[in-house]
Amino acid sequence: MRVDSYLDISCPWCYVTKCHLDAAVRESGDPTVRIVRHPYQIDGEHPATPMPMLTWLAGKYGEAKAARMNSEVTEYGLGIGIAFANESGYAVNTLAAHRLLWLAGREYGEEVQGRLEELLFAGYFVDAVDVSAAEVLVERAGRAGMAPERVARFLDGDTGVDEVRDLIRRARRETAAVPLIVFDDRLRLDGVQERDRLLVALRQTAEGR
Repeated sequence: MRVDSYLDISCPWCYVTKCHLDAAVRESGDPTVRIVRHPYQIDGEHPATPMPMLTWLAGKYGEAKAARMNSEVTEYGLGIGIAFANESGYAVNTLAAHRLLWLAGREYGEEVQGRLEELLFAGYFVDAVDVSAAEVLVERAGRAGMAPERVARFLDGDTGVDEVRDLIRRARRETAAVPLIVFDDRLRLDGVQERDRLLVALRQTAEGR
């Protein structure tokens, strides 16, 4: 079963949905599930330089709305084991992170790519590190099972930049918002999703094969 996952590392509800999807796949026990990860950038390649996350959100939505958004996702996260630390986090350009995920998928496969995706989301939202910084990406990649020396050389060059930008453009043609999860090109779930709904979707898709 092919599951297409459209997520941006800078989106907290994408992180929530990714965690629920992982849990649903585990519970389904379906060994045929293959997750195909598509890069997406909600804000394009902005901010150009890292800035405090809540400052960025306030500039985009206004202080009151940014505070409500942060409170809502933080409270939700506590219920599923994600300790959002947005007050000390950074809003950054996620192109380098998506490019690294692209490399992981090409050279290491889905399992390593999935571990890296989790580490990047955790870095952005829980550990409050700058996931646009090469040293952070190298460290996270090493923890995911990638060769740090290879990652450092890759990040120092421009291999994959055009390819990832093209994938992001394609993803934006597919959807105007993320998260988006698509099951076998048939069942499409837009917006944040709970584990139970994703599990039902997996089972419905399996039954329809």
